[in-house]
Amino acid sequence: MGFRRFAIVACVALAGLARAALAQSVCTPAPSSPEARLLAFYAAPLAFAASPDAIPLARGAVVVSGDIAWLPNPPRAIRASSGACGFAKPEHSGLAPVFPRPRIRVGLGGGLVAEASWLPPVTVADATPHLGAVAVAWTPERTFPGAMQVTLRLHATLGGVDGPITCPMSALQTTSAAQACYGTNASDDTYDPRVAGAEAVASKAAGGWRWYAGGGVNSTHAHLQVNFTNRDGVVDHNQVETSLTRAALLAGAAWSPRAGLALSVQLYAVPADVTTGRIGIAWRVR
Repeated sequence: MGFRRFAIVACVALAGLARAALAQSVCTPAPSSPEARLLAFYAAPLAFAASPDAIPLARGAVVVSGDIAWLPNPPRAIRASSGACGFAKPEHSGLAPVFPRPRIRVGLGGGLVAEASWLPPVTVADATPHLGAVAVAWTPERTFPGAMQVTLRLHATLGGVDGPITCPMSALQTTSAAQACYGTNASDDTYDPRVAGAEAVASKAAGGWRWYAGGGVNSTHAHLQVNFTNRDGVVDHNQVETSLTRAALLAGAAWSPRAGLALSVQLYAVPADVTTGRIGIAWRVR
């Protein structure tokens, strides 16, 4: 009887360990899969692209700015997971319709500008961001034909966004433990875009306007950390990640109605994934 009881306990323990292992796997879907394309779709608007005001700064100059990017809805073809990562169901990826981002830019001299951003964990709609970003740009003193200036820029986006991506309240069910989202509490997942890139931007001043356009390349290592506890207390910590390289294009204009102030619009596109727009305001504080 003692051995039999031990065997039963051992089998239950091993089954529990196996179940926990299955709930903590890392899935790397094919780049063409809906899972990978959806991760890339939201990485583009979160990339730390060139500031919409696009103004080179002298040493010691400081510009505080902010912009709001539109987060469009993904195409129907990538809204639902394919089952490549163990489940096939619609995903609640549209956590917020817009993405605000504050920025600070500091002139370092020699045409160099350092830039940083931090979005604190303030919940907007269903999204709670904890995103930071850094960049360094260089604008040589030499101008090109047509009084055109060229800026070279490196940027990186850090941190992520928390929200009920895999199992929002609308997807919860208590009918079958074998089906997805079996429970009564929404998931608290984390999406990390992990974008690093390089850009070249050409700009030209004309009166109170500055026009600019450019392009670059983004290296995206997007990662989704699932965090869902089902009705039986089993915690799903599955991870989905993808690594993709994408071309990026941007164009826009900034208008200065008075010295030190700039209002701007920008069109930003990653042709393989999404096109979005940004509006911004910048104030030169020194």
